[in-house]
Amino acid sequence: MTKMPKGLKKHQKDYREGAWNEYTDEELRWWVHLLTKRAGHRSSPEKRDKDLYDAKNYQSILDARGK
Repeated sequence: MTKMPKGLKKHQKDYREGAWNEYTDEELRWWVHLLTKRAGHRSSPEKRDKDLYDAKNYQSILDARGK
């Protein structure tokens, strides 16, 4: 099991423990891809930044796995 990336620790209270580690690598790549793409379509800077922030969190899981 991969160690939880630091950036996710502050979100742990919102999710069942270890849930972040149940995503497959393919699912994580799709989250990163789609959130980044959607961020480029946003007219609201706040929503764009939130999409990019979320994409970064999914990418950090992949990075922690060495992918």
